[in-house]
Amino acid sequence: MVTNNPWIWLAAFLTLACYTFPFGDNPVYRFVEHVFVGTSAGYMVTANWFNWIKPNLAEIGNGRYLLIVPFVIGILIYARYIKPIAWVSRIAIAFNLGVASGFILAKDIKPLFITQVIATFQPLDDINNILLVFGVITSLIYFLFTVEHKGAVGVAAQAGRWVMLIALGAAFGSTVMARVSLFLGRVQFLLSEWLFIVK
Repeated sequence: MVTNNPWIWLAAFLTLACYTFPFGDNPVYRFVEHVFVGTSAGYMVTANWFNWIKPNLAEIGNGRYLLIVPFVIGILIYARYIKPIAWVSRIAIAFNLGVASGFILAKDIKPLFITQVIATFQPLDDINNILLVFGVITSLIYFLFTVEHKGAVGVAAQAGRWVMLIALGAAFGSTVMARVSLFLGRVQFLLSEWLFIVK
């Protein structure tokens, strides 16, 4: 028994088309890839129009003329496609990078830096705390390039390298498990909602 819902058939086709990639780059996969990119771009344009551009244009119409400045800066980015004035786009990009950097530093320096530094000051009465402090100190020593990595410093730097490799391996394993979870979700969709093989 198979569903007669056309949207589920479409979703099943797109899912199966994505899984043709392991057999090599092929027209079916490229078609689905283009559909995904086009749909995502269309969604983002529509969302930005209704969530940001249209409301701000209405505010400009209500007398908030200062909102013209972001529009001008945004338009300047497209100057890079006009060769004689391509350099103008650098002004907009520099402005955006400066504002974003300042905003992120002001907003995230405490939770992403100070809080993590404080979290490493742990009493050494637990194996987890000992491993945490050991990992932080040895990892920092690994990046200490003003001292030659010989003797005790070399041993600590090598230990820090292993600590980082283990951490990266754990992060990679977590990423793989997330991908497997996504794959199992799509298989469950195909077997339950499309083919009704499982409930």
